[in-house]
Amino acid sequence: MSNTAFIKIKQQLAGVNTLLKQGKLYAAVNSLHEALAFFLRTTFLKHEKKEFEQQIERAVYQLGHDQELKKIFPLLISYTPGTEMELHETINELLATLQDEKNKEALAKLEEWKNKKQKALDKAQAALDGKEYEKARYLFAKLCQEFNDDMELKAEVGERFLNAELYDEAIHYLKAAYENNPESPRVFNKLGMALRRSKKFEEAERFYRHALATSPNDEYILFNLGRVYIDWRQWKNVEKTALKALEINPDFVEAQKMLKFARKYV
Repeated sequence: MSNTAFIKIKQQLAGVNTLLKQGKLYAAVNSLHEALAFFLRTTFLKHEKKEFEQQIERAVYQLGHDQELKKIFPLLISYTPGTEMELHETINELLATLQDEKNKEALAKLEEWKNKKQKALDKAQAALDGKEYEKARYLFAKLCQEFNDDMELKAEVGERFLNAELYDEAIHYLKAAYENNPESPRVFNKLGMALRRSKKFEEAERFYRHALATSPNDEYILFNLGRVYIDWRQWKNVEKTALKALEINPDFVEAQKMLKFARKYV
């Protein structure tokens, strides 16, 4: 038996009461669980075994008298030397119960955060609908700061600003979402739309040409680039992109209409 391992397990058992006082029920029970597993696989000297049994007995007493633990696991936890295997099974059951409680708490917490986020979104949207734009900007910014790692939220906020025709704000949030997930068709399309509608034509052109560098045979990217050129009134470029889209997909009806429209001005 490793003396270091023995000392470590003894320290874990000695810390059970401290963990219980801190409300760390799972950690406290797991300390006893690991100690029992160590006891069952280890050969001890007589005095070591007696010392270990006393520590186990003390830890079991502490667990059995913890009021918070009793609420979750009302079954009696008892121990006498020689019943380590039975106690190990009971502790296994207790750990499983605590894990279920942790899962329930995590789900409840997740639901609480979802509700909190939705209420904040609704409040910010109400300000946006009421044309209280400064208030809406503040509320959306505060929300995204609180849920800073939620890129879906940033995309949604960007879309809401886009629908309100506040394009600079839309671009700000959609760019953040796009940089995190450039593979998202939804974010890609909304960002391209925001750039085009805000008349940032050069940036929109770079955006779509960058996408075409990796997906040169995507007729929909070409079509969206053509829409940029329409708003930019670059009719020759509209014609070129429409023709390229039709080379890839001759049955692309919208590209056929785009080509016909462009040729009125070329």
